[in-house]
Amino acid sequence: MSSRPAAADRATWLSLQLGFWIPLLLCTWLALTPSPPAGVFQVSDILLHLFAFTYLTFALGLARPTLRLRWVAAWMLAFGVMIEVVQSFQATRVAELKDVLVDALGIALGLLLLAALGDRSRRVVRTLWRVLLPG
Repeated sequence: MSSRPAAADRATWLSLQLGFWIPLLLCTWLALTPSPPAGVFQVSDILLHLFAFTYLTFALGLARPTLRLRWVAAWMLAFGVMIEVVQSFQATRVAELKDVLVDALGIALGLLLLAALGDRSRRVVRTLWRVLLPG
């Protein structure tokens, strides 16, 4: 019986890690590739930045529960600035301060969601894994 909670805890940890790292890698690729897929940019650039940084901030906080909120915000802001700096060296991309400002708004929204729903979200994921894993 004791192996079931341990397996659920490992599965919870892994799913929260993957829930952050896979979207982070995808967003990084989309932001830095010279010609991202055309379908991605049918949505407003502002909405893409806002949604991406809200989600990534929330997911980072879930994946790293011991990381203080100010460090979650700092890491995500550094990521947003890094994207714009790299884009400034690409001929097909443009770095914009507006994007960093929208990223900051997304980070703030992600932190609010994390403060309001972070612990509950972790518990839900853990409970799902306890139900799904055979005992």
